Amino acid sequence: MINKIRNFSNWPIPIKIIFSFAIVIILGSFFLALPVSQLASSKATYFDHLFGAISMVAVTGLATVPVAETYNIYGQIITLVLIKLGGLGLITIVSAIVMQFGRQVSMREEITLQQALNRSDMKGFRHFLLNVVKYTTLFEAIGAILFMFKFIPHFGWASGIFNSIFLSISAFNNAGFDNLGTVSLQSFVDTPMINIVVPILIILGGIGFSVWFDVAKHFKQFSTARSWVDFKGTYRKLKLHTRLVIKWSMGLIVSAVVIFTLAEWNNPQTLGSLDFSGKIQAIFFQAVTLRTAGFSTLDFSEFHMFTLIAFTVFMFIGGSPGGTAGGAKTSTVALVVKLMGAEIKGVTNVNYKKRTLEMDIIKRALVIVVMFILLNFFALALMTIFDEQIPLQYLFFETVSAFGTVGLSADLTASLSRPSQTVIMFCMFIGRIGPITIFTALGNRDRRYRDIRYATGNILIG
Repeated sequence: MINKIRNFSNWPIPIKIIFSFAIVIILGSFFLALPVSQLASSKATYFDHLFGAISMVAVTGLATVPVAETYNIYGQIITLVLIKLGGLGLITIVSAIVMQFGRQVSMREEITLQQALNRSDMKGFRHFLLNVVKYTTLFEAIGAILFMFKFIPHFGWASGIFNSIFLSISAFNNAGFDNLGTVSLQSFVDTPMINIVVPILIILGGIGFSVWFDVAKHFKQFSTARSWVDFKGTYRKLKLHTRLVIKWSMGLIVSAVVIFTLAEWNNPQTLGSLDFSGKIQAIFFQAVTLRTAGFSTLDFSEFHMFTLIAFTVFMFIGGSPGGTAGGAKTSTVALVVKLMGAEIKGVTNVNYKKRTLEMDIIKRALVIVVMFILLNFFALALMTIFDEQIPLQYLFFETVSAFGTVGLSADLTASLSRPSQTVIMFCMFIGRIGPITIFTALGNRDRRYRDIRYATGNILIG
């Protein structure tokens, strides 16, 4: 056993990634459970700390006990460390530190990092990895400074600065945790600084690192464009993946805005009691955060049932690959939708922007989506056994939120039974590492069996 652990470098890539997250979770739960990390009034059990550690590393935001009422400054610092390690991944951060000190990583280690970050090639990988860490820190620092303008007058210097850092790191990593109380950010529902900066950080963290650098590469051309034709020409120079992610991300945000506005505008328990400015801020905030971040400025238990069902679809899709977001991922779902469109139209190939997409990638995307659906329903079935008295729609909202590592809840997580909370823990863990391990597992199949072809057979469908 010891020899197997020593030969970690020879482990299969999916196992390395799973093991690295598991180690962080176990150590994190241990440190959170220490008396020095908790408030004197804390009544949390080890189960609560383990649940929290999984949620932090999975950058989800679901919790059985509130951070603000459970952990002191030391516990909250541990929370931030777990969020950072979960957002970028232990392997990524350790490798970036190693590279910074000049040590070269092996080809096997580079492949592991490539898979962990969902990067398609290793060209300029060292530069890319170090820039990910550098710009992640930069964006979090800018966010924290902006929050300080609101939080320092509100909480005082020490608490204001720390709360600003906490919220910025949590928002950028799409974690959904805050240390402000038990009702997320509901007391800031009509505060422009919160309702603008938090969604921007969520978008930057969730859109994917490769998209950042592709857009940055052409930023000068975008900024000097003198007409729509020039701007559109520069946009076409972006990578196919970048254009797909931007299009779907913007489309999902706009769709969420429209649906939320129509469904909740006159609901007195949500938008109905706010003035026009407050409604616009709340709509934009919820439209962004619902796909992956888990923050809320409104009480989701008061939403109309139609809104919760619609939001479940957005939570399932999640953010984009190669970033801090969870879910099935925008590009993955987009490819499945493109496949459906091609089948309906009777087109042999799946095409996008005058490019034919490889069928191998399409099949992988379809496998991920189907597996996510099946796992969601399996988790739901288990929870209906353990908490039969809770309405099905709320349990379904909870499971999708966990699998998508979103962290939104209709005020349900803490009231679930321990068996259901255990199911949620597995959902969060699988949701965080699922897409990565599925891709790597499919990518490492035995090539001896890859191209076997037998006589054609027919099976009736439909």
